[in-house]
Amino acid sequence: MSKPEIWVERFFVGEKFAPTYANSGKFLLPARHLAWYESPLEAAEGVVRDQLQLKVTKGRLQMIDAQSHVRGDVNSVDQPPHWDICFVFEAKVPERSTMTVKQVPWFTELGFRRLSELTPDDFTRGHGDVLEMAGLLRTKRA
Repeated sequence: MSKPEIWVERFFVGEKFAPTYANSGKFLLPARHLAWYESPLEAAEGVVRDQLQLKVTKGRLQMIDAQSHVRGDVNSVDQPPHWDICFVFEAKVPERSTMTVKQVPWFTELGFRRLSELTPDDFTRGHGDVLEMAGLLRTKRA
């Protein structure tokens, strides 16, 4: 993640949290909040289009998991509890698109990685835990 101000303004990441995510040096999944009256599929299509700048039709997106998480600490002012409902989608990206990924200013690096090379600890914003619960990442390193 790069340029926290873009994430705050364009992708509705909290102003207090965006700099922390950007400074973590960890991976961040392309993700966003579900807009009012929007389906999870429409949101997934928006993530691929707006954040990744890829052309992938709805027919090439498939929901592979839905999760419910309570995060935060009831005793914390900085990290109060909140509820996340996560819809995990897989996008079948045409191979030609993987060769021409555009670098966009809101990511320091944008590309494809083998999930077998990553663990939940490689991600910020709880995204590694989401992938682990979906069975897509091996468990955390000891």
